[in-house]
Amino acid sequence: MANVEHIRLLRSEAWGRWRQENPRIIPDFVDADLRGADLRGVDLSKAAFTRARLDGVNFSGANLAGAQFELARLEGAALDRADCSGVRLDLLELRGCSLVGTILTGATFRGTDLSGCDLSGAALAQVNLEGAIVDRANLSGADLSSCSLRGAHLVGVKLAGAKLAGATLEGVDLTGVDLSGANLEGAYGIRVLLVRANLTGARLRGANLREANLTAANLTRADLEGASLNHANLTSANLEGARLVGCDAQAADLREAVLTDTVIDNVQFAAAQLEGHDLRIPKLGRVSFIRANLKGAVMTGMTLRTVRFDQGRLEGADLREANLESASFEGAYLAGAQLRGARLRQANLANATLTDADLSGADLILATLRGADLTRADLRFSHLVGADCAGASFRWADLRKADLSKAALGRVQFWGVRVAGSKLPVAALHWKLAMGLVALFLAAKRKKQEREHKDQQRRIRETVKLVRDLETRDPRLRRHRPGGPPPR
Repeated sequence: MANVEHIRLLRSEAWGRWRQENPRIIPDFVDADLRGADLRGVDLSKAAFTRARLDGVNFSGANLAGAQFELARLEGAALDRADCSGVRLDLLELRGCSLVGTILTGATFRGTDLSGCDLSGAALAQVNLEGAIVDRANLSGADLSSCSLRGAHLVGVKLAGAKLAGATLEGVDLTGVDLSGANLEGAYGIRVLLVRANLTGARLRGANLREANLTAANLTRADLEGASLNHANLTSANLEGARLVGCDAQAADLREAVLTDTVIDNVQFAAAQLEGHDLRIPKLGRVSFIRANLKGAVMTGMTLRTVRFDQGRLEGADLREANLESASFEGAYLAGAQLRGARLRQANLANATLTDADLSGADLILATLRGADLTRADLRFSHLVGADCAGASFRWADLRKADLSKAALGRVQFWGVRVAGSKLPVAALHWKLAMGLVALFLAAKRKKQEREHKDQQRRIRETVKLVRDLETRDPRLRRHRPGGPPPR
């Protein structure tokens, strides 16, 4: 039970003097009923409020550091600007409480119900909020640095301008939450749900967002320098004007994301999903696209020297006039890609698939095409001087006016290739002769097929005329029309 004398002193003007004279005595308010009391600015540090009824109490500006609130009832209480540092408020119901600017450094709220509480501007650094219910609470501008929100319920919470640097957000559901201008530097957000969240202007430097779900999130002007987006889902996210510098975005899904004016530099996009993106829009620096999906991507005229596209998917990609000098496309899939006029000097295209690709006028000087598949590729006017084409397939490719001087053509497949006006190395002139003979053979074959086709058409016409004559002479040979009378 509460100390009756302590309750009497608390309700008198002598409380402040008594606390100064008895600093070692712990105020005893166990099981006390203080509902609706006005305790503004009162020194209640280390006081025992176990099982106390404190509904509607005004603790504004009070000193409650180290106080004990086990099983206490505080619904609707006002703790604005109170000092509650180090206080354990676990498993309590604090619904509707006002904690504006409250000092809660080092406090614990494990499993606490903070629904609808106003915690704007509160100091919650290093606070434990694991499993807490914080639905519809206002945490705008609050300092939640290094706090733990693992398992917390945060539906409709407001976190605009909040400080969450170093906070633990693992698996937390922040769907649709307003985090505009928030500081999440170094936050631990593995598998955090930020679907449709507003992160406009947020600071996410060094944040760990591995496997995070940022679908349709607004990251306009967000700073993601050094952040980990490994396997993150950024489908339809708005990254306009955002900074992706030094990021690990391996296997990140960026399909349909907005990348207008996005600063992308020193980013690892290995196995990332970038299908259909116009990569001329971002401010693109050093990147790696190993195993990335760039199907239908637009990179026309871009400077992508030494960039790695190994084993990437680039079918239908537009790389016309791009500078790809010394770039690596080893094992990449470039079927139907547009590379007309591209600079691929010393590029590595070993074992790449370039079927039906347009490489007309491309600079492939000293490029490696060993084992590449260039079936039906357009290589007219291309420069393959000194290129290593050993084991490559040029079947049915168009090499007219191409320059293959000094190119290595060992074990090359040239069946059906068109080489009129091309320059071949001396050791491969027999190929030109062979191709000429093949061309004559194919031309003769086409003419024969044309003659046979004409003969067949002539026979059909003559047969039709003969049948009509026979039907005229003998009506019984006429075809019976459905629904009509049979011939007599």
